Amino acid sequence: MPGLVDFHVHVYWGATIWGLEADKIGAAGGTTAFLDTGSAGAITLAGLRRYVIEPSRTRIRALVHICTAGLITTLGELRDPRYLDVDGTVRTIDQNRDIAPGVKIRYSENIVGSGAQAKAALDAAVEAAEQAGVWLMVHIGYTPEPIPEILDRLRPGDVVTHSYTPLTGGLVDMSARQMLPAVIAARDAGIEFDIGHGKSSFGWHTAQAALDSGFPPDYISSDLHRGCVHGPAFSLPNVMTKFWLLGMPLEEIVARCTIAPARKLGLDAGTLRVGAEADIAVLAVDEGPVTLVDCTGVERTWDRELRAAHTFRAGVRLDPEVLGPSEELPVELSSRPMTREADA
Repeated sequence: MPGLVDFHVHVYWGATIWGLEADKIGAAGGTTAFLDTGSAGAITLAGLRRYVIEPSRTRIRALVHICTAGLITTLGELRDPRYLDVDGTVRTIDQNRDIAPGVKIRYSENIVGSGAQAKAALDAAVEAAEQAGVWLMVHIGYTPEPIPEILDRLRPGDVVTHSYTPLTGGLVDMSARQMLPAVIAARDAGIEFDIGHGKSSFGWHTAQAALDSGFPPDYISSDLHRGCVHGPAFSLPNVMTKFWLLGMPLEEIVARCTIAPARKLGLDAGTLRVGAEADIAVLAVDEGPVTLVDCTGVERTWDRELRAAHTFRAGVRLDPEVLGPSEELPVELSSRPMTREADA
């Protein structure tokens, strides 16, 4: 199949608490292109570009965080509103149009605060995207205001990530086991929805309810970072397997992590068209039983699992044996419980 295009990762290794090494996780996971979702802000994107994006064999695009410093720590990057940087974000995108397709904000109460302060942060992110003429990605879960109010402020082409989160402040009304009416209306209005599995943003019950109510994601992504690469996300093929278990046809799964994100990012990727660069993933189907786990610790057993057997970027194999696993940083990653006070 085409080389996978992971629409949500963190690959600013060494400069942020979350970062993995793109070529290494790409080789291990059949992924030839990535979207880094806000690891860098206005004052740190230059480093991401020079030291990560330019030397990488895999193709990388990067959303610019509305927090000027990006995701340096786990302490809540916008609890201090002085870190909001509309002008810097717009200027940085203008200077990096070839790699920066949009703006990012993590809109959780423990990250942006509450009340007027939180609303001002989202307003700033929308304003920066509007001025720069790009789309905005909004991270949800423990959101500081109701989902309908958030969706009402977004524009066609903006993206909500962590769409199947089991955390409070998600898109699924679990009492009715269906998507909130405002979410259906938002999709009709052109808002798009990404998975972003990660450490805390995929639950079997929310995913099943969403799919049963006719609400598949626009993009299937891993949100791979230091806190989830050893579980529960593991890799993009592992996330794909979970959707296969849930009954989504494999062709639809593949489209949502190849051609769909490639088009959104303006990449000539996610295709095996004659004449295109030879970005290729060869996935094996390993026979089970296998145990798959969601972000709440609930396990399901299935009879098969997708695994990347070979990854080719521009016709050259990325060998995971040569590249090795992503190197651990000599700093602790917060392991605080997933509460409103901990990082979502």
